[in-house]
Amino acid sequence: MRKPKVSDMIPPVNGGEGEVRAFLESLTGPSRGNVNWLVDNALTVSVSEGRVLSLRLKEDLPPHDDEIATLQWVDDRYTITATAGRNLWVNGQKTSSTSLNHGDMIEFGEKGPMSRYRLCDHSFPAHHTVEDILSDAYAYTRTSRRPFAKKMSGALRDGGWRLASQTTVLFRITILATLLVIVGFGYLLYQNDRRLAESIEQESRKIEAVAVMLAQTREDALTPDDLSSLRDAFKNQLVTTEQRLGTLEQQAGAPTRVIAASTRSVAFLQGAYGLRHVESGKILRHVVGPDGENLKTPFGQPWIEPDGTGEPAEFQFTGTGFLIAGVPLMATNRHVALPWTSGDREKALRDAGLEPEMLRLLAYLPDQTEPIEARLLRFSEAADLAILEVEPSRVQDLGIPLADATSRVGEELYLLGYPTGLKALIAQAGPGFLEGLEADGTLNFWSIASRLSTQGKIHPLASRGIVARTSESAIVYDAETTTGGSGGPVLNRRGEVVAINAAILPEFGGSNIGVPVSHLRALLEEVESQ
Repeated sequence: MRKPKVSDMIPPVNGGEGEVRAFLESLTGPSRGNVNWLVDNALTVSVSEGRVLSLRLKEDLPPHDDEIATLQWVDDRYTITATAGRNLWVNGQKTSSTSLNHGDMIEFGEKGPMSRYRLCDHSFPAHHTVEDILSDAYAYTRTSRRPFAKKMSGALRDGGWRLASQTTVLFRITILATLLVIVGFGYLLYQNDRRLAESIEQESRKIEAVAVMLAQTREDALTPDDLSSLRDAFKNQLVTTEQRLGTLEQQAGAPTRVIAASTRSVAFLQGAYGLRHVESGKILRHVVGPDGENLKTPFGQPWIEPDGTGEPAEFQFTGTGFLIAGVPLMATNRHVALPWTSGDREKALRDAGLEPEMLRLLAYLPDQTEPIEARLLRFSEAADLAILEVEPSRVQDLGIPLADATSRVGEELYLLGYPTGLKALIAQAGPGFLEGLEADGTLNFWSIASRLSTQGKIHPLASRGIVARTSESAIVYDAETTTGGSGGPVLNRRGEVVAINAAILPEFGGSNIGVPVSHLRALLEEVESQ
């Protein structure tokens, strides 16, 4: 509230001092926020067509047509009386005349405006108190005859405007600071909620990605049920590699001697990769319990975290590779050398904020008791091919020559590889090897392969097929193989590589797809030009 100026006061009658006794503060209408000071003994109240409230001395002539009430100072208080034919409400009650008390709400006429009557103690405070403003808003909503929604919105609007304009500067600054703090906390909560949601989503993606990787690992793992199945297979006289090669020679007159020579250069690939958490830069490790055992999630999956204290989580795989004649290099499929690139795995890992990293890649060659460490040298963007680097001294005088000519439809081909991985190798090793595994009670992915190699039990399986279709990008044939045989060499009758086995198409009668050797030659040229 502002202190009244001389121009705001109506001159007192009979030469009085003109002391302000009370005031009317308009709460609605165009005069909202204005103050009319009550100084003289007798006053008339007028409301214009525009709902603007005004006061003048009662003795002033001529009378106004818009006069609605009179104010008379009697016994130290003002009495308000409605003009004949006019309506007046005080505190929501229609009245013709009543004495006013401090805080009364007066509504002038059918359409207002509404004003608050207050006695004045002559101190003329510069601003309204918050209590007064809230009290006015409450009184307005309680006494106004307008529809509920309109009077509520009006009270909120006018109350907010008065809090922002009629309170002290300190109070406004305090309110503004409080609002800023609330907004700041709200923003922080929003950011925290968003980060939490992202974290939960990221964790969900991580779990999903890890589950996909574990599914592939389980295909290459051995279980007690697998050993039982192998034992039953031995009882049914499962044939060995040598028996299969003998059958090939008897049935098709295949050059077994050439196949046997190529066998020495066909490697059983065994590897494992880990997952690095991109944000923290840490590799996922097993979470270890108090007893030193790796813990599992409620869903039975291994519990692995960037901050785990156990061994890095390994995602194991197997495949086939072969040495190339004339160079100490090994060829295989890209999806074997980079197993996380097949299907949707790479996208799943990227969405989960994980980055795959090769932990170990070993190549076991027939007739060699120790594995060779292999390293990815280059892979093709256009074809499912990769070239691995191996220790030259370990592969001297080994390698399979590459064919110059393209295969023809109807041509006979021979496929070498390690389908089903360790399971097939154990089957080939015979019942004695299986009994030794069961006696030791070990199913370790790495130790089984090492044991097979030490005992000279690693040899590829061979199968025969006929070329069904050829193109620049693929050769289709029906040589039998399955998972694990990827990356194996497809040979012609001269023992030359015409394709690299890449995919199985069981829906097409057991047909398989190989990458033509021309793509391997192009990849070798890229390696030489490095």
